[in-house]
Amino acid sequence: MNKLNARKFIKNYLDDRLSAEQNARLETWYLLKAEENSADEPQVNYEDLETKIWTKILNGVSNSGQDFVPVKKISKPYKTLISIGIAASILLIAGVSYFLLKNNDKANDRFVIAKQYDLPAGADKAVLTLADGSKINLTPDLKGKIATEAGIEITKATDGTLVYKTTNTGFEGKGFNTISTPAGGQYTVVLPDGTKVWLNAGSSLKYPIVFAKNDRSVTLTGEGYFEVAHLEGLNGRVPFSVAVVKGNSQLEKVEVLGTHFNINAYADEPAVKSTLLQGSVRIVLNDGRTGILKPGQQAKLSNQNILIQQADTEMAVAWKNGEFVFREDLRSALRKVARWYDVEVVYDESAPENLTLGGWMSRSTNISEVLNHIQLTGKVHFKIEGRRVIVSK
Repeated sequence: MNKLNARKFIKNYLDDRLSAEQNARLETWYLLKAEENSADEPQVNYEDLETKIWTKILNGVSNSGQDFVPVKKISKPYKTLISIGIAASILLIAGVSYFLLKNNDKANDRFVIAKQYDLPAGADKAVLTLADGSKINLTPDLKGKIATEAGIEITKATDGTLVYKTTNTGFEGKGFNTISTPAGGQYTVVLPDGTKVWLNAGSSLKYPIVFAKNDRSVTLTGEGYFEVAHLEGLNGRVPFSVAVVKGNSQLEKVEVLGTHFNINAYADEPAVKSTLLQGSVRIVLNDGRTGILKPGQQAKLSNQNILIQQADTEMAVAWKNGEFVFREDLRSALRKVARWYDVEVVYDESAPENLTLGGWMSRSTNISEVLNHIQLTGKVHFKIEGRRVIVSK
């Protein structure tokens, strides 16, 4: 966490804008750090201390090993005092991390090499394919109305969102549009029914130009976050469903009974993950088996086996909020990095097989900053060659 992010996080804490879990994590981290620092030790290894404390908190475990329980709301005066301590602690660890890096010749050499071939973060970019097959490159300089088809006006809003607006309610058009993001790209689209969809890097969404009166069906590859608009028809609420495609095969269909959910169906991931944040969804497999998710649950589909479990919702939607949240193994984390920075990750023979990461970073930073922070574990090193990241021990 850099100083700017730390200040923003603490301000949100003071303004009561953090969730109960985030409040608890921050306060517990501060108290645990204070407790660890007060121990009667001749020297303190701040790198080990930071890793130890954050691992416990990010895994939802207290210092005593008990399940993590959010703390009660505390008074503003005390909150201000504890926040000053938290701010100092965060900035201290940021400074210590920098000191360790600058004074570790091996890590510093690799950091310099990485900087020589640094790569910027991804950005809002996509290609829109219209029903007639024509393609529109959704570049940053494209503004206002970009197309009209089947009684629908397609515009690019000032915030970059692609918006569909019905101009002729009596028009019953046929055909589909597809919006596709490349590696290193993301995009947001508001569909003709008002449903808002965020697409992550290397993803695509296919949808009708005009939804049917009794059905709203779309097809997703890659990863998308959906906020489904409520729409009433002649026979009650008009259903919304997402056909999930991984590679060349449709694996499942998500039938929406609620509103906010995330689907991760990348071809290089071991499982398709559907995570529900609000409302209710039904997962329908190709063989007819079904499962219903409640808020905070995730369905994992792998080899036609489905597992419904409690979700790490913060990690599931971190990409949509402009963050990396790593509470996973190294290779899983680097798949996220590869998509966002449009790089190929290559592992040499010495690359660690079992390394679990814990922490978060902004997705707006250059790749060298992300890789360098992972390097601080001392367990892995990186070298950038063009658009290849070579991983070694």
